[in-house]
This record gives sequence, structure tokens and C-alpha cells, in this order.
Amino acid sequence: MNRLELAEDGDVVFQFAPFQLSPGCPSLKLRGHTVSADFPIPGTIIPLALCSCEGASQQVHERTVNQALHAIQSGVLQKVVVSRSEFWETSRAPEDVFRAKCAAYPDAFVYLFSHDVAGVWIGATPEALLIRAGDQFGTTALAGTKADGRRDWTEKERHEQDLVADFIEQNVRHRNASEVTIGEARSMTYGSLQHLQSNITFRSEKGVEFWLEALHPTPAVGGTPRDKALDFIAEHEAGDRTYYTGFLGTIEGDRAAFYVNLRCMQCFANGFRLFAGGGIVEGSDPAKEWNETRDKIESIRAGIGA
Repeated sequence: MNRLELAEDGDVVFQFAPFQLSPGCPSLKLRGHTVSADFPIPGTIIPLALCSCEGASQQVHERTVNQALHAIQSGVLQKVVVSRSEFWETSRAPEDVFRAKCAAYPDAFVYLFSHDVAGVWIGATPEALLIRAGDQFGTTALAGTKADGRRDWTEKERHEQDLVADFIEQNVRHRNASEVTIGEARSMTYGSLQHLQSNITFRSEKGVEFWLEALHPTPAVGGTPRDKALDFIAEHEAGDRTYYTGFLGTIEGDRAAFYVNLRCMQCFANGFRLFAGGGIVEGSDPAKEWNETRDKIESIRAGIGA
């Protein structure tokens, strides 16, 4: 595994950014060197705070979904992501969970991050936000979720994914990117779940920060129109996302790799706070949306143990 060794003259910048900036949730940038390291042993991360937060109940979550559907039917929104958190009490150490996630998801971006301001986080995210190699950039439009791999994707799920792809395409073209290519939406397997994903590439002389600001948050984690969706989330969603659905990654010279902070958990002395959400569009069913978040949370919890 790789570890960031902090150094003022380091050639790598690691950034850990929240869903929305606030005084309590700043965007953190650490400079250092990437070094090979062994897995941290349990007890390396101390101390951990006790968690006192409770996530939305099924009734509260479904009520928020109904509010989102009303905003969509009235024409205010096309899509908005409604999320929730759930606390899982366990005695497992964060270091053990991180090692298990690395083994379970070899194709994902798996991380363990500890910081005085942000706290301790673990994630195994399947979604690239921005990949750079010179003037070549890549990103992904990922949306739609199903636990049953045998059934076909519904029109509602394909529409949800199309909204993300359209947002990204319009943003990069509007900002004068060249050689824009949009890949076909294909099924992507992540653990026990499947998603629709299309890869998008383009060329630009603009830097990483310019494109991070342009893309984040995409409709995959916020909604569309973006500003109205963010206003809805701030007003109606139960609980604060903090760094869930933010982004994290590294810049090294003219190369960079940033990922959306999905399938993540915040670590506490008495367990883990797990996060999940779902995109609400016309035709969404509140009960099914609750079940989708439940499936996602079970996917995150898989392998943690008691």
C-alpha cells in the first residue's frame, strides 16, 4: 500500500474536500511524498471520539424523497440526490476495516485518512471525478443502482445516468475543452451492486483546480439544476454530509487522480457512521429509494464484522 509522508517540500499534494465548504468542513491540502508502507496496525490511530449522531429514519427519509418528487413535479428540479447516514456499533479497529476493504475492492480507490479537523475516514470509492495526464483529462458519469444483476436497467435509471453525463458534457464543452468524447453507458459491478457508468475524456490547457471547481458536485451526488439541488439538500436533508460525497485525491506534477468520496464511513471509538444516497428523478418510489440506501449501506458494512 502507499502512504503520504508529510514534507514541506514534497512533490505530491493530497486534497480531502467536503461536499460543501463550511467553517467546520474546510478543504484540506497536505504536501508530502508517496512512500510504500505496510498496513497500519490496530491502535495506530488514537484517540477517536465517541459518536452521538443519528441518521434519518425510514419515515424521515421517505418524507424527504416525497418533498424532492414534489419539487421535480413542479419544475424546480430535474434530479436531486437524497442521502442519509446510519451508525453501526462495532469493536473493529479502523485499521482492520481498512485492510479488509483493500482486499475486498482491489479495483476501487481505497483510503484511510486521519486528520485533527476532518476526523478519521475510510472509503472504497468506484467513481473517478477527475484524472489528468498532461493536457488529457478523464471523468466518469456514474448513476443508477441495482442489486439484482439479472434484471434490465429501467428507463428511470437510464434517465438518471443521462442527466449526469449531459451535465458533464455541457460543462466541459462550455469551458472550451477540446476532443470531448462520451463513452456508452455500461454496467459496472461494485461488490454486490451494479451501476451505469460512461467514461468521458477531453483535452484542456486549464489546470486541475479549474476542472474540479467546474465538475464538483456533479448530479451524481448533488442534482440538477445544480444550485437549486444544493439549496434543496441544505434545507431538507437530515444530517450534515460533511466529507461524504466530497472528493479526494492527489496532484503530482502534470498528473492527478481525484475520486468522489462514496462508499465511505467516518470512524469513531464506538463504531462507524456509514453514508448512502440515491438520485431522485420523476418516477422514483420513496420505499424503493429507502431500500437502495439500505443496500448500499449493507455493501459498505460487508466485511466489517461485529
